Amino acid sequence: MDHFVGGTVYQAFLSALNYHRWHAPVAGTIVRAYVKDGTYFSEADSEGADAVKPTLSQSYLAHVAARAIILIQADDPVIGLMAVIPVGMVEVSSCVIDPEIVPGHHVNKGDELGYFQFGGSTECLVFRPGVIDQFALTAIPQPQDPNAPLVRVRSKLATAKS
Repeated sequence: MDHFVGGTVYQAFLSALNYHRWHAPVAGTIVRAYVKDGTYFSEADSEGADAVKPTLSQSYLAHVAARAIILIQADDPVIGLMAVIPVGMVEVSSCVIDPEIVPGHHVNKGDELGYFQFGGSTECLVFRPGVIDQFALTAIPQPQDPNAPLVRVRSKLATAKS
């Protein structure tokens, strides 16, 4: 995955009460889609033994927890190849990719890619270097603000360079 070295990662947290279906962030063609098995109910030792704060282990979990990896070649050549990586956190180990999401299948922005079956989770969008011009202010996570607004499905996350 050398394409993404030095690129941009957008990571969003989903609580157990949030919407748990994944949608294509761009229109494009599926290059590869698979589930990578991983740990179950793991957290980073460096974050302490507080089991009620799994959100502190998000970056760790993105590397070791069960996750789906979906590569999309965007129709927009500026975006090019990008990755959608939904990650099952804590008790979630069920990343279910829609059966239509196979190499060669074209998706439109907003099409469903798959879903989690239970619990809290996180999702990463990975872009090649130089693709993202800026993130929408409303899409920037505010982990210290319990009243921060939710980022709604199909809302603007970022602007690609032109």
